[in-house]
Amino acid sequence: MKEIIIHYKRIKNIYIRVKPDLNIHVNAPKRVTKKYIKEIIEKRKDWIEERIEAMQKRNISDFTLKELEDGNEIFYLGKSYMLKVVKSRRENIILAGRIMYMYINISNNLNNKRKKQLTLDIWYKKEAIKLFEELIKKYSSLMNLNTNITFTVKKLKSKWGSCDIAKKHILLNLELMKYPIHTIEYIILHELIEVGLRLYFLQYFCPFIDFMLAK
Repeated sequence: MKEIIIHYKRIKNIYIRVKPDLNIHVNAPKRVTKKYIKEIIEKRKDWIEERIEAMQKRNISDFTLKELEDGNEIFYLGKSYMLKVVKSRRENIILAGRIMYMYINISNNLNNKRKKQLTLDIWYKKEAIKLFEELIKKYSSLMNLNTNITFTVKKLKSKWGSCDIAKKHILLNLELMKYPIHTIEYIILHELIEVGLRLYFLQYFCPFIDFMLAK
């Protein structure tokens, strides 16, 4: 479950919304306790998870439609940066303060959308591989997953991640690099739990079933 943010107001009813940051925002009367709010959220858990999934899909679409033009807003790890395209012999991206400098060789045409998108995607992927590897190792260790989990980073249209349990392999969406670290951690943890539960089932539960059937 995402972070629950409560706003106490002069209202009679409780209103629950999932915002683009994927957190749960609750507007509630001032007299209502946090315990009661959590009980309401638990009862509406299925609806909330559906809204989170729908918002994730919408966010992927919104981010993909962003134009890579000078002065536009680009997101990286939950923070917005103003894009500045600079003509150069070599492609590179450098962050300075809240400005993203995109150095790009476009043969006198700085409006080449495909070249700019490719430059941004290559940079995102390079940063994603380093970050995702670090987080997978960190949480695999905390979960005592004594196995080598591999992963692939790819642009996906409608989901943030998936896992191939048999191959112990995780597929992660490149678009995650536009979101805060805690969102990326949430997705990686979700996939690791899927793998971990399956491995636990195969290692401990299946032999137990075989033993019981053999009796």
